Amino acid sequence: MPEALELAMADLVFGPGFAPDDRGALRAWLDRNGVDEADAHAILDDGAERLLVYRKLVRGTLREAVESAIPRSMARLGPVFDEYFDRYLAEQAPRSRYLRDVTTELLEFCAPFWPTDARVPAWAMDLARHEAVQIAVASELARPPGAEPGELALGAPVRFIEAIRLMRYDHAVHRLSDDVDDRTPPLAQPTALLVYRSPEHEVRYLETSPLAGLVLERLLAGEPLGAAIEAACAEAGHAVDASVLDGMARLLADLAARGALLGSLEAEEA
Repeated sequence: MPEALELAMADLVFGPGFAPDDRGALRAWLDRNGVDEADAHAILDDGAERLLVYRKLVRGTLREAVESAIPRSMARLGPVFDEYFDRYLAEQAPRSRYLRDVTTELLEFCAPFWPTDARVPAWAMDLARHEAVQIAVASELARPPGAEPGELALGAPVRFIEAIRLMRYDHAVHRLSDDVDDRTPPLAQPTALLVYRSPEHEVRYLETSPLAGLVLERLLAGEPLGAAIEAACAEAGHAVDASVLDGMARLLADLAARGALLGSLEAEEA
C-alpha cells in the first residue's frame, strides 16, 4: 500500500469522523493525506461507507480492549472517559501492536491532564492503574509450580518472579467493590500494594505496611537485602531493630511461600 494511503487509513481510524454521504469531508480527508488522484478518484467513486465501517471496527476493538482492562474506571467516568479516549486516538494513537498495551498507553496519555480536570475524581488514576496492572501481571511469567525458593543473603539482591509489581496509590482503590455499577468513592489513604502472579497463574494482591513497602521498592529496584532494609528504615525514621528484622523475615518467607520470591541473585546475575 502506498505510504499516502497508509497515512490516510490511520487518519481515517484515529482522526475526526464524518458522515458517509459527506463527499466534501471525504475529499478533504484524501487531500489532507496526499492521496494521489488515481486512488482518490477510485475511493470517491466507491464512497465512504465501507471505509467508515472499517473505522468503527478498529475503534471498537481498541475500546473493547480498554474496557476489558479497566471496566470500573470507564463506568465511573462515563462521557468524560469517552472524551479522553477519543483524544488519545486523535492526538497520539496506539504505538504498540499488542492490544494489551493500549490501556497503559491511554493512561500515560491521560496522566498529565486528569489532575487538573475538575470532572475527573482525584482517585480515578489510582483505580485505573489498579485495574490495568492485572493485565500486565497476568501476561508475565510466574514461578513454575513445584519450584522451591532458594536461600536469601543480606549482601545480595533478591530475585523475584517477573510477574510482580509494587503499586502505590493515594486512595484505597483495592478495597472497592468489583461491581461496575458501584459508585462508592475510595478512602483517601496512601497504599502500597504488591501485585503478583501465583504459581497457579492467578493474579493476587498483598497490602504491605509503609515500611515494608519502602523495603520492597528498593528490593525490586535491585538493591541488596541488607542495604535495602537499612535505607528504608533511614527514610522512614525507624531504627533497624529486632522487630524490623523479624517482620521482614516473616514477609520474605511469606512471599517465598506465595511463589513471588525465588531467592538471592548470584553475584554474576546482580
